[in-house]
Amino acid sequence: MNHPTDIPLGTITPMASWGSSYAYAEEYAYVTYRGVGKAAANVYSGQRIITVCFWWTRGGSAVTGTTCSNASSATGSWRAGPEVVGKATDSLDSNAPKTIFNIQTTRMNPSTV
Repeated sequence: MNHPTDIPLGTITPMASWGSSYAYAEEYAYVTYRGVGKAAANVYSGQRIITVCFWWTRGGSAVTGTTCSNASSATGSWRAGPEVVGKATDSLDSNAPKTIFNIQTTRMNPSTV
C-alpha cells in the first residue's frame, strides 16, 4: 500500500523522516534542486518502511522521473535500501508555477517477510 507523507495536506516542507527512513530536498543557486531519500526497512508507527520515492512537479505535471530507495528482504531479515539522489532544474520563467517536491512511501505490516 502506498502512503503519502505523514505531513498534513497543504504543508510545504523540504524534508520528511520516519525514524531512520527519510526524504529531503535542497535548493542550489535558485534553479537546481537535489533530493535524497532512503528506505531503511525500519518500523515506524507500526508499519515497516520498505520504499521511499520522490519526484518534482510544476503546474501539476511531472518535471522529473521518480527516484526510489527500496529495502529488501532475504531469508527472513530486512536490509535497508541505498541512499538515492535525484536532481531537478527549476524554470527560469518568473511567472512559471512553483516547483514542488513530492514524496511517497510504501509500508507494510512488520510481521510480513
